[in-house]
Amino acid sequence: MSNYNRNKNTTTKLNTNLTLAQIIEQAGSNPEYRAVFYNRFLKDYIYILVQKDSTTEDSETPPIIAFENNCIPVFTDPDRIYDGSAIHQEMDYMKVRGHAFLEMTVGATIIVNPFSKVYKELVVEEIADMLNGSIFNTVSSPVLRGQMNVQIGKPNNNPTTLLNELKSAFYQNEHITAAYIGWTFNEILDKEPHYIFAIECSEELSNFKEVANLVSTFCKSHFKEGEYADIIKLEQNGNYSDYFYNQAKPFYVK
Repeated sequence: MSNYNRNKNTTTKLNTNLTLAQIIEQAGSNPEYRAVFYNRFLKDYIYILVQKDSTTEDSETPPIIAFENNCIPVFTDPDRIYDGSAIHQEMDYMKVRGHAFLEMTVGATIIVNPFSKVYKELVVEEIADMLNGSIFNTVSSPVLRGQMNVQIGKPNNNPTTLLNELKSAFYQNEHITAAYIGWTFNEILDKEPHYIFAIECSEELSNFKEVANLVSTFCKSHFKEGEYADIIKLEQNGNYSDYFYNQAKPFYVK
C-alpha cells in the first residue's frame, strides 16, 4: 500500500490507548477524539443490562433493560454500571460488540455510561451514520487530519461476488457514476487494514447516506463478524481523491 498523509505538521498527539470511557471524556472537550470514539465504540465490547429469570434458557437472548423514556443504557465496563451509586443491587449484564449491538437496536436512542460524570448520548440519526460509515465523512478535526498517516492501495484479494452484486445495484441507480475499491489502514483509528469503497456520484444526488446504506447492506452478507468497510463519497480534491483518480481503476463506471 502507498502512504497518504495530508499534513504532517501537528502540535497535539492523540492517545489512542485510552479506554473507551476515557475517550468519551476527551471527546467532550477535544473534537479530534470524536472519530476515535465512534471507531472504538463500533469495535469494542460494551455491556448492556438484561433481565434474567428462571424461565430464560441459556440459548436465549434475555430482554434488554431500557429507561422509562425507552433510551437504552450501555456501559464501557461493568464497573461503570454502579457509578454515582445510582444502582445498589447487583445487575445482570451481557457483553456484545458495539457494532452488533447497534444493529440489534436500530431505531433506539443509546446512552453510554449514563451514571458517570461524563456520558455520551447516541441519537437515531447518529447511529445510522455510524453503521453506514458516513459519520467519518462528517467528523472534522484539523488535529486528527494532521496526524492521519494513512496507507491505501489495491486489495490483495477482491471480493468478486460482492463487487458483482454492487455493480448490478449501481446500474439501477442513476446518480452513481463510478465506484472504486481500495485497501486502507489508518494508524490512529484502525487495528487492522480493511476495504474502502469510494463512490462518485452526480451533482443531483442530495443525500449520500442512501448510497452508503446501499453499500453497507450488500457488505453485511459477505463480511465476517468484526469486519467492516469505509464508505466515502469521492470528489475532486477530496479525501483520497489523488489515489483513486490517479492510481486506481474503478470496478464500476456508468
